Amino acid sequence: MQIVIPFQSPELESQIQQLSPSIELIVLPPNEAIPATVNPEVLLTLGVEENQQLAAFLSAKSNDSSALKWLHVLGTGVDYFPFDLVGDRLLTCSRGAHSLPIAEWVMAMILTADKNLPAAWVSQPPEQWHSAELAQTSGKTLALLGFGSIGRLVAERALAFGMQVKVLARRPRSEWPKGIKAVSDLRALLSDADHIVLAAPATAATHHIINQASLANCQQGAHLINVARGSLIDQPALREALDNGQLGLASLDVVDPEPLPAEHWLYQHESVRLSPHISWSAPQILQRLALPFVENIRAYLDGRPLQGLVDLEQRY
Repeated sequence: MQIVIPFQSPELESQIQQLSPSIELIVLPPNEAIPATVNPEVLLTLGVEENQQLAAFLSAKSNDSSALKWLHVLGTGVDYFPFDLVGDRLLTCSRGAHSLPIAEWVMAMILTADKNLPAAWVSQPPEQWHSAELAQTSGKTLALLGFGSIGRLVAERALAFGMQVKVLARRPRSEWPKGIKAVSDLRALLSDADHIVLAAPATAATHHIINQASLANCQQGAHLINVARGSLIDQPALREALDNGQLGLASLDVVDPEPLPAEHWLYQHESVRLSPHISWSAPQILQRLALPFVENIRAYLDGRPLQGLVDLEQRY
């Protein structure tokens, strides 16, 4: 079985080779085109935006003689993937690998907003000691758009802080974890939320789901946190909501486009906290991303179902 990986990683290469003597591993330098002579059964891809080498390779392998049966994206988002070229192949991703650091990032955004950090720190004698107008996180309402692995970990941590948690999820459930209130529409989710967390995939259904109409349903001064994709937010509507006070704060780790142009208004707005898509960062993140792929190779060899399967119709 021939497997192609698009970067050098001695640790990952060793893990794959140890799975079976039948594996022929081909390691390519990053951003290098896959040779036409290569005909792998399994392809690991970074799945990044404008991956022309991947698109060209899949186009060339669209015939019946191709051995390619399974593609794995070394990442959690697949919104940039060339789905039209997948055909009837299996497509998986490292879903959940980033969830813990992202959930911690979300809680950091909530707590620093409620406790007015870093503005509450002083570097010279303040006008008053022992006096501040800080919020209490316990008792506040958290609205979660999306309840995948990120949403579940955020909810666990929010409940531990005594927050009220509401969720709007794509898939209905017969039973929800204790302490979580499921709602059926966006208006019910946003209406009384103090902190709103976007943790849903980028799909046609979620494109600009945060727009002028939905923002009008938010309570005055709400805090919007986006760790999903920038395409979920209509930026002109966001700017209007921040300017008129409908939103008190926006903590954005993802934007559209990425990177933003140098003079973009999001860099300068006093009610925006902008980070350059880093909420996923944590020690040994490559190993975390690679582990689902290695485990899936083991399952593939054993004939067991793969984890992290992407729905080719929903494109998620």
